[in-house]
Amino acid sequence: MVICKRLVTAALAMFMTTLIIACASKPFLKVQYQLPPSSTALTGERLFLHISDQRIDNTVLSSNAKKALKNFNGTYSLVVLRDDGSGNLIGAYDLNSLWKEIFKQRLINEGLTVSASKDSTNASLEIQIKEFKLDIVDRKWVLQMSYQAGLSGNNTTLAKESVNGSAERLKVMGKSDAEKILGELVTDMVNKLDVAQLYRQAQ
Repeated sequence: MVICKRLVTAALAMFMTTLIIACASKPFLKVQYQLPPSSTALTGERLFLHISDQRIDNTVLSSNAKKALKNFNGTYSLVVLRDDGSGNLIGAYDLNSLWKEIFKQRLINEGLTVSASKDSTNASLEIQIKEFKLDIVDRKWVLQMSYQAGLSGNNTTLAKESVNGSAERLKVMGKSDAEKILGELVTDMVNKLDVAQLYRQAQ
């Protein structure tokens, strides 16, 4: 009986070690973005979406975060979750492409049609990323993010909205905690954007 218990304990320890190593070795970070309830308020509207990276410091990870995420290569795996709980793996992206896909999903969820070309529509939405930084402070993951959204028509800015926020989570398992906080804050920040209100302001 004692030998069996030791074997079970050893097997469990080996499994946990393998799991931790596997999680730590991934070169990408998974971002789970939760869409808000869908809307038809802007059905029929078309716009062009543009992402502008205006961060003063364009590094995503602080020196402490880099030590914890040694294998991260700047790639993000995006999973989009719908209001009913279903989800789809959309693909792998660099940071700018990630933002474009997330905001595209958000706009489509509002009933909008996102044009591939600016020439095909008079309206455009520019998302200016001002800050996006993942850090470790006092054994906590800390994520800071801010951006400005500007709705334009005929090359004239008609309405603007600024969004900023932060989130933190106790660092326990390393990368899984970082991915959790990424998903939570990205969801909160992107869903704070009131696209319908921008259209109302622009009228």
